[in-house]
Amino acid sequence: MAGSWGKEDRQLWRTVLQTLRPFPLTSPKTKLLIGVSGGADSLALLHLLWQRLGEEQLVVAHLHHGLRPEADDDAEFVAETAAAWQIPFVSEKVNVAEVADVSQLSWEAAGRQVRYRFFARQAEQVKATAIAVAHHADDQAETILLHLLRGSGSAGLRGMLPVSQMPEDDRVTLLRPFLHTTRTDIEAYCARHGLQPRHDHSNEDVQFTRNRIRHEL
Repeated sequence: MAGSWGKEDRQLWRTVLQTLRPFPLTSPKTKLLIGVSGGADSLALLHLLWQRLGEEQLVVAHLHHGLRPEADDDAEFVAETAAAWQIPFVSEKVNVAEVADVSQLSWEAAGRQVRYRFFARQAEQVKATAIAVAHHADDQAETILLHLLRGSGSAGLRGMLPVSQMPEDDRVTLLRPFLHTTRTDIEAYCARHGLQPRHDHSNEDVQFTRNRIRHEL
């Protein structure tokens, strides 16, 4: 592990620990599978956990969705980052558009389904105690607005939980360490540590419901 650790970083780590309480994040028996796309959120999460827990307790998981021309470069970037930080790496490529067509789902829904199934399979193979993803406070706000627009009941308006069971496998624990952390704080963390994440231009495409909420609502 390397890098300076300032006041802002210590505060971020305290927020993560409080967010996941009472999950034993710092226990030496904890082994985490980290979902990493290469974007700022997941790259910052991986770096933070690597700094605080060490590479022995982490495994990087990347799912290639087969939707964008840059996806090959994203996968290579994540693989190279994991290798540079000496963290084990697992990956898989899935044609999400084909899954969406067969299952009659949107690309968003199909992507979420195959992603969580991939995480659950890999967690079992590497004997991870939990899976960590990089949903943050801004994502939470978008999720609640999305549920509100769809007429969700009180359970939906609660939004995502910091610690829950995997949607595709309730035997596996799902962690959202950044759920009480803003996108601004995450981007500031990347800047402080010289991280250069990949940029997914599809996040700007307002044909996707969540993107319309993010950019227009």
